[in-house]
Amino acid sequence: MSVDKMSSERRIPLVLVSGFLGSGKTTFLNHLFDSFPELKFGVIVNDFGELGIDAAELNTADGTVVHELNNGQIFCSCLAGSFIKSVSAYADLDIDYLLVETSGLAKPSPLLEIIEAIRKMSGERFSYHGMISLVDSGTYLKLSEVLKAVNEQIAYSDIVVLNKVDTADAGTVKRAEMKILSVNPDAEIIRTEFGRIEREVFLGLEKKEQIPGLDRRYSGWGDAGRPVPVLLKSESPVKMAALEDFVNNPGGDFLRMKGRLNTDAGFVFVDFTVAGGKINKNISKSSAEEGLVIILPADDSIVAAVKQRALEIFTLVA
Repeated sequence: MSVDKMSSERRIPLVLVSGFLGSGKTTFLNHLFDSFPELKFGVIVNDFGELGIDAAELNTADGTVVHELNNGQIFCSCLAGSFIKSVSAYADLDIDYLLVETSGLAKPSPLLEIIEAIRKMSGERFSYHGMISLVDSGTYLKLSEVLKAVNEQIAYSDIVVLNKVDTADAGTVKRAEMKILSVNPDAEIIRTEFGRIEREVFLGLEKKEQIPGLDRRYSGWGDAGRPVPVLLKSESPVKMAALEDFVNNPGGDFLRMKGRLNTDAGFVFVDFTVAGGKINKNISKSSAEEGLVIILPADDSIVAAVKQRALEIFTLVA
């Protein structure tokens, strides 16, 4: 579909961007913005934790309207109503696309019901053009065994971006690709680095005449249960040495750790997954709220141990 044809249509294409925490969704969106300077995007960012983090990382151009939905995932009853209203609020804006960066723990089984509700509330102003799922080549195989939501996102996606292929060996990338096809044989798989895809791939997403309904295979969170977000904050600068010790030994297994913190060595950005990560030091102070969000397995003993460990350096643990 050409840009000229797309711009002349009354309906605004709605595209969902899914992917587990750390798979590269925000980097992918930034690549889209750079690739399409002629387009106007509306963006909804959904963070699972209480603290909004990803929206501040978007390199949006002037005129891009970004809205955040935090503390839940948009397909859950806790946020579904707010999500539908948020989408409808874009109906009268002059945008070419509405992009929704879902929570890394999104469970899109109720997709048909959600899209139908959007259609009714917005007066059919939007047309659903599909879901793109980002997958970290190096961590996918491990994560797919732990979290049902990871494969559920792939099952409902039209395009799977097998990202970070430069960080995994060829055998791991091939096994990940085979596993993805076993979950969704119809998915278009794109191997890439830094979330890059060709312009034609994105423009090739067309209106979906049929939207997948509820798949009982993905009901619930699986044996591991619904992950638990924990918010950590400090009234005074955190000691860098203590922070580095904490991220290396938080007191228990975690799925994701991300946030901005003021430390005695300056402002830092923390970004870790189960497969590792890094602390970016000497970043500039941001308007984004400071704090660290940790996503933990639904295990009371792990949650309690991490909270207890966090109290050693943080003044607020919620």
